[in-house]
Amino acid sequence: MGTILPLLLAILTSLGLFMIVTSFAVRPSAFMRIRATETGPRLVGMAEGTILHAMLMDISKRIKPEGEDLLNRLRRSGWIYKSLAEFYARRMYSAFLYLVLAVGIRFTLELLIGASMVPLGSAILGTLGAVYGFSLPDRLVNRAIQRRRYRLLKEMGFGLDRIALFLRSGADIADALAHTRDVGLFGKACGRLASSLSMGRSIMEATNDVRHDLPKTPQFDEFLGMVTVAIQKGQSLVEPFQLRGSAMRQQLKLEIIEEGNRAKIKVVLITSVVILLASIIVTILPTLILLTQEGIV
Repeated sequence: MGTILPLLLAILTSLGLFMIVTSFAVRPSAFMRIRATETGPRLVGMAEGTILHAMLMDISKRIKPEGEDLLNRLRRSGWIYKSLAEFYARRMYSAFLYLVLAVGIRFTLELLIGASMVPLGSAILGTLGAVYGFSLPDRLVNRAIQRRRYRLLKEMGFGLDRIALFLRSGADIADALAHTRDVGLFGKACGRLASSLSMGRSIMEATNDVRHDLPKTPQFDEFLGMVTVAIQKGQSLVEPFQLRGSAMRQQLKLEIIEEGNRAKIKVVLITSVVILLASIIVTILPTLILLTQEGIV
């Protein structure tokens, strides 16, 4: 009971510190909604809806309102969060989760080490955990965008070569794009582009539609520009696509080699640290035991 009480106090204090700041940003009207009924619009409480989810979403918006590009970022990330509401609510859920986790780690260390838990220090640790959890969804969106950008570049090297092969065999650009639809994320973009062209949409509308759903990537924008020029002016894309694809595959090979070298360096460093610690234990620990037995230490 002597350790559970400080733990509960730390969690409550951390939650209180985190919510004090948010309370200044939430207007009373955030807890009310206007609902249309048979007798006309009326003001209703949030108890008639999903109270917790709506409150968390409102508080999250007040703490850190995102810009108008949030919807575009979610779209470019592949909808890692299905809606704006889910993103805002997830920030609060994550904040509370990491708050409890941080205090729980402190509580576990107290049990293992035996040090007394200071409520204020635990509260500060819990508050830091809440701040970290609150910012986590935004970082996850950025990471998802970066992963999709890397995946798009990796697949372009092979997709461009396939498009060039179909163009060399006599297929038009729309058919060549359609036959590349199974080459991952890049292939899906090519398939959508081919479908839009087959439905009679202009090349500008088709490329803009594809571009909005993918991370901003200069290489992919260059590819769309080359397709646009080829359709408008009838230029051949066989040689440009082959050269570009070959260069991108070579770049991918170099990145794989560099990543392998970095992994080897990490393994060597970790092994060296383990050997060093083992050597220290083997050489120093017996000496300390001997000195303790002799009464010197």
